[in-house]
Amino acid sequence: MTEPAAPCIRLAGLAKSFGPQAVLRGVDLDIPLGKITVVIGRSGTGKSVLLKTLMGLLRPDGGSIIIGGVDITKLPDRELLKVRNRFGMVFQNAALFDSMSVFENVAFPVREHERRLKELEVKRRVDAALAEVGLLEHGHKWVHQLSGGMRKRAAVARALVRKPEFLLYDEPTTGLDPIMTAHVDELIRDTQDHTPGLTSLVISHDMEATLRIADKVAMLFDGRVIFEGTPDEVRGTDHPVVRQFVEGRLDGPIQL
Repeated sequence: MTEPAAPCIRLAGLAKSFGPQAVLRGVDLDIPLGKITVVIGRSGTGKSVLLKTLMGLLRPDGGSIIIGGVDITKLPDRELLKVRNRFGMVFQNAALFDSMSVFENVAFPVREHERRLKELEVKRRVDAALAEVGLLEHGHKWVHQLSGGMRKRAAVARALVRKPEFLLYDEPTTGLDPIMTAHVDELIRDTQDHTPGLTSLVISHDMEATLRIADKVAMLFDGRVIFEGTPDEVRGTDHPVVRQFVEGRLDGPIQL
């Protein structure tokens, strides 16, 4: 029998506290290669802390993050910076610079990290990223001229422009109406399907969006992953915490 492929990222016993507040209490999670994994959970459960710890912006207090057989939590700062360069990040609310055009926003990480590139190559990369998200004709516009959905597209282009292996989304549909949410979901799915070698991790509390785009779903609760499965397994689970979250019931907290 053929052994299953190893996950591209493995989190084991990941812990992070801020003073007396324990946010991550031993997170175990496998993130498969070339797929979209969506981490769901209530507000304040540590989803964004998980993202920042994964890409090395925060150092964990314990546990390991294995990427390509290497525990990145043990790396010195210089080596950790190289790992960060393998990630792209789509921030909540896009986090674009209002003082820059769309083109300049997307060019920013290239100019910041690859300063030896000639301007012609910068333009080629930015145009390719904008074309990938359907914004090639809008590069000259200012951020305030964009709709909410176009801002999300520009944020994805900025995250893709350096061709990351791993693309992280922090609550990508927060504040959008249902129609725009569906468009952003389609963008995430299309980006995954048309970017060879890409692995995506999405943080969300939007169950409809999650079930539309996910290959794998994991639920974070009380600082730990309490459920992992496919969208169909989410729909069919009888796990009480997951069911309460999926159905949006307000019948009080559930203690595990």
